Amino acid sequence: MNEESQNTPEVENTGKRSYETFAEAMKTGTSEGVAKAREQVPVFKSGVANAIHDVAYGLAYGSVFTGAFINELIPKNIREGLAKGADAGKAAGRKACEKVHESLSSDDEIKTPEDTNPSFP
Repeated sequence: MNEESQNTPEVENTGKRSYETFAEAMKTGTSEGVAKAREQVPVFKSGVANAIHDVAYGLAYGSVFTGAFINELIPKNIREGLAKGADAGKAAGRKACEKVHESLSSDDEIKTPEDTNPSFP
């Protein structure tokens, strides 16, 4: 390339800068990049927040709708049987947990299932 093509006004107006050292160019580029990234953070955050909200909404809506829909389709006697079975399962789980604790605990220290396992209210 010749010198005349490098020093034309068109090249100077493109926004290119000249730097004394490579370190100066890197420092300026880094600081400008950080500034531009900081400008875009609110836009990015709101986009991510909206996406997370939409996913959470979809999951909650889908699961509740499906549960309510299925609950309405199941006859009353089956729903009652499922509820009674769930209660009996919880009671059996509590008893099994108590037996395990009794066999592992010393006579001085008796732990109740409520103290050790929050799964069984």
